[in-house]
Amino acid sequence: MLRMWDPGWDELFRKNEWGRYPPEELVRFVARNFYKAPDRAAVRFLELGCGPGANLWFLAREGFSATGIDGSAVALDRARRRLDGEGLKAELTLGDASKLPYPDASFDCVLDVECIYANSWEDSLRILAEARRVLKPGGLLFSKAFMTGMPKEALHQDYGLIRLTSEEELPKLYAGFSSLEYDSLIRTDRNRKHEVREWIVTARK
Repeated sequence: MLRMWDPGWDELFRKNEWGRYPPEELVRFVARNFYKAPDRAAVRFLELGCGPGANLWFLAREGFSATGIDGSAVALDRARRRLDGEGLKAELTLGDASKLPYPDASFDCVLDVECIYANSWEDSLRILAEARRVLKPGGLLFSKAFMTGMPKEALHQDYGLIRLTSEEELPKLYAGFSSLEYDSLIRTDRNRKHEVREWIVTARK
């Protein structure tokens, strides 16, 4: 049983077609750190909470080895159909991000694009500990998380927890990693009805 999974996410993935393309911040991170790899197929990415697979689609198109884990069978089915339809390959796993079913030191990079924000502080620490475990020595973490100072109404409602992260909490949340760096992304939405605030975090095992 998936301990942290809220079934409301399945309903969200059934009803919505958003999430088909990766965020610019992730594309920039991948380009800066991995585009010069002599053999992209040898570079292994894991995405936590991969949803319908937008980021896996991007990574597979760019020639990298991509793996994603999510608690929603609906989202993974959508990801699988999209990848298959374009002749792309990625490993998709139905599972719990706090109990990753992968060996130690398996991946060159772990991605968290708004996954851990939907978990309690304690579960977020467990997820990040698992992310560190499956990273190779020197491997990179990319994490995108909503920050304090924005209204929770700007995010989803009625299905699961929303946890916003302050700047003071960042060193504690990512304490298991080194070379912690973070930037902020602030924008408005719905004709400036809401302000969306996000941390863009990178770190190394």
